[in-house]
Amino acid sequence: MKDNARVHVISLGCPKNTVDSERMLGLLGGNDYEITADPEDADVVIVNTCGFIEPAKEESIETILEASRLKERGRCKAVVVTGCLSTRYEKELKQEMSGDADLILTLREERDIVRHVDQLLGRTRGHYVDTVPRTSLTPTHWAYLRISDGCDHKCAFCAIPTIRGRHVSESMEDLVAEAQRLAANGVRELVLVAQDSVRYGVDLYGKAQLVPLLEKLAAVDGIDWMRLMYTYPAFWTEPMIEFYAGNPKMCKYVDMPLQHIADPVLIRMKRATTKKKTLDLLDTLRQRMPGVGFRSSFIVGFPGESDDDFEELLHFVEATRFDNATCFLYSDEEGTPAFELDGKLPADVVRERYRRLTELQERISGEINHAMVGTLQTVLVDAVDETTDALTARLERDAPEIDGHVVIETEPEEGLLQIGSAGDTGPGMAQPAGLVGRFAQVDIIGAHPYELTARLTGTVW
Repeated sequence: MKDNARVHVISLGCPKNTVDSERMLGLLGGNDYEITADPEDADVVIVNTCGFIEPAKEESIETILEASRLKERGRCKAVVVTGCLSTRYEKELKQEMSGDADLILTLREERDIVRHVDQLLGRTRGHYVDTVPRTSLTPTHWAYLRISDGCDHKCAFCAIPTIRGRHVSESMEDLVAEAQRLAANGVRELVLVAQDSVRYGVDLYGKAQLVPLLEKLAAVDGIDWMRLMYTYPAFWTEPMIEFYAGNPKMCKYVDMPLQHIADPVLIRMKRATTKKKTLDLLDTLRQRMPGVGFRSSFIVGFPGESDDDFEELLHFVEATRFDNATCFLYSDEEGTPAFELDGKLPADVVRERYRRLTELQERISGEINHAMVGTLQTVLVDAVDETTDALTARLERDAPEIDGHVVIETEPEEGLLQIGSAGDTGPGMAQPAGLVGRFAQVDIIGAHPYELTARLTGTVW
């Protein structure tokens, strides 16, 4: 073997893609590659692409081109492209970008990333290590846990089943073992991700086993928060609601991508639910979990979306008052059922609807935040600004990387930064950097649509 070569991974797209990147990094690092955070210092740059909708595809292409330019000015010897874009458009990329990418891999080929990179660099080895813990790309106190991949639903706008394939769950035993490993390494918050989280286990156990999985994960020592993402509204169950409401480790946070609320659009989208069922579910969740934070996502401009349909969506968002919601412009994706639908809307109409819904949600998020001024809240501290010592944290209602945050002032009175158990005052003091990864009680003193400001008021634990 030659001296260790350096590898840099650029991870694009969703948290599921992040997990894939972490697994590749783990395999590379476990097989004597040096992982570098600086692409200028890398022998090999791996671009893990997203290919879900048009803006993501454009970003992936531009990133590949930027990586290719590294070969012209630095030590980079090879660019590897993998992920959803290269899986969806493998043939096209090999034809059109062979001069920019030295190797184009599909998702299935990522498990052999070490062998592929070895081949590019002309390296030989007698033994491969195939089982290596993933290398985290997230802070040490929280981590993604992917419970399944792929999806069996046939939503008209979505290319994921074509790219990722059928729904495949990780075994409960493997997930618990992974959670235990993460907790031992300091992780306090698990963010559970999947294409369809509520259907976890159907393929392995003959029926959904999400609640038994959550029960086992909640029993892992060291895990304080669990957050479930990507819950499909049509398949919430009473046991799920009961677990959410009753387990103190389960964040009172519901991520439920609704996409729309008008029944004519839901039918064309093939969403397997109705407006009434959605309203009933939201009412039930709020009754059973007072103060629960809601996140959703919506698509505007879906083929056939009428003016009345869109106005109905606006009224729904206004009335429901989601803490956070993301709006997407409809993307006409080849290979999806929606691609063949009539009733495509002019681009300017779609952009105007996007503007109106985005501005509405920004106003609502701002109003919700302003109502929190003067209240005491528990936050998880995510980072410290080394220049100003300002802390960035999150409420229980805020998922990392996609929701709002809390900026904490760090000029507390003497004795305020006490390290102890929740609810008591220990003797230890902490500097700002020492608060990262800890929970803290704060007083909310200011508000913007996606940012709160606060002061530390009590125990840090």
